[in-house]
Amino acid sequence: MDIKPYYTYFWVTILSVMKPLLFCLLVLPCLFNNAKAQTIEEQLKKTHPTCNDVFLNAVEIFPTLYRQKAFDSMHTAINIWKDACGDNDKITCTSLLLSIQQTTFKKDSLSAFTISVLENYARSFSFYKRYTSPYYKNEAAFYKFISIWAKLLMAERRLDGSEKFICSVFTGDITDPATEIKHHAEEYPELAALVQQKEKEQRKRSRVNGAFLIGTWVPNGDLKIIGNHPAIGFQWGTRKDKQEIDFTMQFRFIKSANPYLIKRNNTMYQSDHFFGGYIGFDYTCYLLSNQKNDLGVMAGIGFDGFDVSKSNDQSLRPLSINAFNANGGLRYNFYVTPTFYLGLQGRYNVVNYCNSGGSSLQGNAFSIDLIIGGYHSRYGGYYSRYGR
Repeated sequence: MDIKPYYTYFWVTILSVMKPLLFCLLVLPCLFNNAKAQTIEEQLKKTHPTCNDVFLNAVEIFPTLYRQKAFDSMHTAINIWKDACGDNDKITCTSLLLSIQQTTFKKDSLSAFTISVLENYARSFSFYKRYTSPYYKNEAAFYKFISIWAKLLMAERRLDGSEKFICSVFTGDITDPATEIKHHAEEYPELAALVQQKEKEQRKRSRVNGAFLIGTWVPNGDLKIIGNHPAIGFQWGTRKDKQEIDFTMQFRFIKSANPYLIKRNNTMYQSDHFFGGYIGFDYTCYLLSNQKNDLGVMAGIGFDGFDVSKSNDQSLRPLSINAFNANGGLRYNFYVTPTFYLGLQGRYNVVNYCNSGGSSLQGNAFSIDLIIGGYHSRYGGYYSRYGR
């Protein structure tokens, strides 16, 4: 029996099956690599809308949706906006009006953040109403839309106290929401409680302190020879809750009350010149702190000294008498507004002026300062979350 035809048939069959398989093995990896390369390129080149892009689209879309009374679509649009930008003032304003429009507004949904949103809106609305530069056209368009929407709600709806207050802020009729609430606390009890909560939480946050100091410096002991001196200066520091640390610089001036002797190069000189100061760091721990008052203990360390001559005479060098200053005392702040305060600070300064060979300057000094200052949040205001 001749089996050669069977072998030929067998190999022909195997090759006919293997050809497609070999084609797949050789060609598909190339196609896969090409597709993969295209996918990476597309991923690298594809664009993502920024928060500002979404805001600009919202300025165009929301008036149209309002005219169409497509409030459910507005709610969807707000969620998309929020996904792109997170919670910010503009989204909160739009959400508040939409909840009033759809009668889903609830007072218990308000928070201290809402008060800050209203305050920020009032300031921004006034600004964009005053300045009509093309650079601000998108911002101005947003605030114009919100104000018109609020006016229509007040005209068409019977609003409760809180709803009417919010709409009055959005129309620009109320320019200082927190002050208005404080003056009418009985009319807006829920909002008044939120203002108090906002101020309380604000005082616990990390804040920057800036202050101007004016006072007097009163020496004792032998140091009394140079007399009392007025002092002016400034403070710059940070505070969190009841702990505060400041960089302090003060200058003391007017001439010495009495002439004093200094020894330079084995020669005695008499002088009544005085221009001195203090530069150092002060720490304050407030033992009592509420909405209107602070009372605390403070301590400081720094560099103290005064010039003995206003000339640059080489024979009088060194031209200053210096000392290390360690001090401690009490500080009181009275808040005129939640961020602006008037303070009074009294401390005892331990110094040891070394005037070798001259008049004895042994002694320390009391200092009393009036402080005019204010606190400002490092984050641009209380719970301020912009991000257009």
